[in-house]
Amino acid sequence: QPCISVVVPFYNCEGTLAACIESLLSQKNVDGRYEILMIDNRSTDASASVVKRYGGLIVLDEQTPGAYAARNTGIRRASSPLIAFTDADCAVDSDWLRSILDGMQDAATGVLVGHCRYPDEASMACRLLAAYENAKTEYVIGRCNSAFHFAYCNNMAVRASVFEEIGHFKPWQRAADSELVHRLASRLPNLKLGYRHSMRITHLEFSRARDRARRLKLYTSTNSKIETFRELNAARRVGVLLHLLRSYRASE
Repeated sequence: QPCISVVVPFYNCEGTLAACIESLLSQKNVDGRYEILMIDNRSTDASASVVKRYGGLIVLDEQTPGAYAARNTGIRRASSPLIAFTDADCAVDSDWLRSILDGMQDAATGVLVGHCRYPDEASMACRLLAAYENAKTEYVIGRCNSAFHFAYCNNMAVRASVFEEIGHFKPWQRAADSELVHRLASRLPNLKLGYRHSMRITHLEFSRARDRARRLKLYTSTNSKIETFRELNAARRVGVLLHLLRSYRASE
């Protein structure tokens, strides 16, 4: 039995798909076998041909439009006690799975999210935005109650037992990952959401801050569908900035 299953939905992403797959096939220090499930969500470009170049992958099809529907197909097929998620426009670090396995040693952790960054050629504004996003995630998960929690499937791991207990992702266009952690807090309060800095991915899609900001705005509007979700107020956002400054000073 694999020690962990990796689920990657893909739709018309031939430009980044090879980098994603190669990063997953290059994982180091993984104790035991892991499986990679690639779910084709009705791609019309050469994405399927890219996937066929690589051996050792489990390739599935999901005709219902939407990444969460595709992820649910992967969840149903996964055969491991831990399920990791990333996206086809992301490349994971070589110790990504090792970090997930170490983080999930804490039996109280039901869901784990990690550190996200942008390519080296990304603008300075984009890199600063990434620093703020990561500081916000660490601050919210470490210091705020579950009403403020959120998650993101480009860098996320979930115990298979969580899906068995509370169900799969909602078939939404966005924010179903955040909805899952709110359902977790309501249904399984003994399990927590965790953040792990060493669980790192590079989001290959974005190199300009304004493009990323537009996407974040869409997530914010969709989060309003989650009845228990609360956005950070001004005081808490200042807290995020202070946390970011402290992190920079500690790294100097």
